[in-house]
Formats: sequence, C-alpha cells, structure tokens
Amino acid sequence: MSAHAEIDVAAEERILWAIIADVAAWPTWNPSLRQVSSVAELEAGARFRYISALGSISCRLAQVDAPYAFAWRGRAWTMTLQQVCRIWSQAEGSHVSVDASLSGVIARVFRRRLQTWLQDDLDSLLRLLRLEAEMRSSAEREEAARRDAMAMGQPSDG
Repeated sequence: MSAHAEIDVAAEERILWAIIADVAAWPTWNPSLRQVSSVAELEAGARFRYISALGSISCRLAQVDAPYAFAWRGRAWTMTLQQVCRIWSQAEGSHVSVDASLSGVIARVFRRRLQTWLQDDLDSLLRLLRLEAEMRSSAEREEAARRDAMAMGQPSDG
C-alpha cells in the first residue's frame, strides 16, 4: 500500500532540509515519534531507529541529496516501510511532497486500517513540518531585523 501528501511551506528549502536532516530531533516537532536514535553520518546506508505507533522501526537511509531529497527504508515486525521526501524551491517558499509505502504480511492482513493510518500519518507529518519550518523562518526574519536595527543605531567607525 502507498500514500502521498504534499504541502506548500512559507520557508526556504534550507530550513526544511535542516529540520528533516536532523533525524534525532524529529520527536521535538513530531509527537507521533517517541524516540529516534541519531544518525552517525548523514549519508545513504546510515542506520537509525525510531519508535512510533508501529513500534520500534530499524531504518537505513536510502537517499540523502541535500536539500532536495531524503529517503529511508525501515523494518518492523514483518513489514517494510519506505518514505521519500522531496523539497522544491518556489516563489513564496518551498513545496514538499512525501511518498510512503508499507508492505508485508501484517500490512496485507490489516490493509484498510493501515492504509488510513499511513495517509493520516503523512498528512500530519507535513502539517507539523510546515509549522516547525514556518516558526523557524519567522524567528530568522525577526533576528535579522533586530540585527539590522541594532546596526543602524550604532555609530559608524569611519
């Protein structure tokens, strides 16, 4: 089974990438994840583990193409879960799409329930990602404005 979701985000792709690539910090903005191990090297083949509603999932990064694509494959029980996230720059920020698939014996037996869960999980993931990215983008703009205001208020050294 598979699911797809996409969303426009009022943040630069570099901000989205920073959020997605910080695997160990995923639970700080996505409460459906209880724990995520860190990735030693952010490269294809690197391993990590996370705990979600499906239980403990052992994963391996399949693609790391900063700041455009991030993919991983994981195993839990008798299921394989794959997820691919893509980011595109656009005039008003970025566009993000996520494709996920779930296969295996348990996935076939509980197909209807897991299909609904998978789609809901992707939709929630993108809403949470957008919220986190837009908050970070707003904080960056406020900090830049504060720095500019301070610089303008200081006498020049010339």
